Amino acid sequence: MTSLRSRLVAWLLPPLVVVGVVAAAGAYVFMDRRLGAAYDQGLGDIARALAPYISARGDSVTLEMSRQADAILRADSQDEIYYAVIDHAGRLVAGDRTLPSPPAGNSDAPVFWNDVRNGKPIRVVALRQEIAGQAVHLIAAETTNKRERSSRDAMLSAIVPVALLSGAALLAVLFGVGRGLGPLERLREELQARSHLDLSPVEEARVVRELQPVVHELNGMLARLEAARNSQARFIANAAHQLRTPIAGLVTQLDLARKSPAGRELHIEHARQGAARLARLAQQILSLAAADPASNPGASDAKCDLADVVRDQADTWLRATTDRGVELEFDLDSAPIVGNGLLVGELASNLVDNAARYGAKTVRIATHRNGKRSLLEVSDDGPGIPPAERTRIFERFHRLQNNGSAEGSGLGLAIVHEIAQRHRADIEVGDPAHGHGTRVSVAFPSAA
Repeated sequence: MTSLRSRLVAWLLPPLVVVGVVAAAGAYVFMDRRLGAAYDQGLGDIARALAPYISARGDSVTLEMSRQADAILRADSQDEIYYAVIDHAGRLVAGDRTLPSPPAGNSDAPVFWNDVRNGKPIRVVALRQEIAGQAVHLIAAETTNKRERSSRDAMLSAIVPVALLSGAALLAVLFGVGRGLGPLERLREELQARSHLDLSPVEEARVVRELQPVVHELNGMLARLEAARNSQARFIANAAHQLRTPIAGLVTQLDLARKSPAGRELHIEHARQGAARLARLAQQILSLAAADPASNPGASDAKCDLADVVRDQADTWLRATTDRGVELEFDLDSAPIVGNGLLVGELASNLVDNAARYGAKTVRIATHRNGKRSLLEVSDDGPGIPPAERTRIFERFHRLQNNGSAEGSGLGLAIVHEIAQRHRADIEVGDPAHGHGTRVSVAFPSAA
């Protein structure tokens, strides 16, 4: 992509070129016309200068001009001068026979035109005058040497100043663009000098007005990066703490089993339970990573149905909840969505596991459509969630203090939240329609 400097120069140069060309052409046309008018006036004066030397007697018209007057009339350092006198009958009275005839008409105004004499271009003027009652045409002509030279001089006089001014304007544009982009260059240098750990906001007051919206958005992005980095640091610390406890318990139980043969079976059973909790925690951490678009951008979406997702997971849920004495109820209507079926299944599994794990006797799973939304609802008859905690239960490693269970890791609902965000779904936590407990509803955009 081209640089901003190049784009600015590219936008500013064409108008400069157009203005320069128009200015040069206008100046040339103006000067050329003014010079042509001046030369035409001089040529007309030559034709008028013949009149005093013309006399008429009856039908006879004569030109009485001395050699000296003729030489003065023809005197020109650059061009050749020709003249002719034509009487009312069209007869040549005096002058050059090769000059063109005057155009027809009775106007007394001088008529100018271009012609050719002996292969050379000439400028001709014809003037009609009344002398002693006789209509006489006075014709004067000259070659165009001085006119052509004046035209070239006029062109140079028009082009050279405009070219110099255009060059100066171009330098001014380049200099101005460079100076104008100075604040942007200083901002780049400031950001380049920062460490990758420095996510502090850029001071907007020091930035020019045009860059302030960009810097404002940049500061917003830096703030989000800072929050994400802090969240990641907390997640790593909490994950290390959560993993350390079951690993330490597992090692302790294995040591006790080795040292105490009498209680070996009990210690091995405790070690097996600790390993199961450790495996579940590791699986949840992997599921959390899979739900994160930044960690797993390649997960593909396709059209699926929430009812089919629940049916695929139902057998697994039934086997897991039977040992806990929890009964599952299903109310499944078609609820099409566009999403990743595996991740949506993980979301539903965590909701069901969370409901069955904390004191519920009956868990009801329902899917249905509501307008432009497809809903997955998981309700239970457990102790419920206090309203003050309903916004915090989706934080990573956050557990209710009064749930009476040490089994959970605080990641199940965080996984639900990540998967819902990935699918642009809304989560609502409330009370069930009848009785006590908790109802979690996840509303996906419908694919119908």
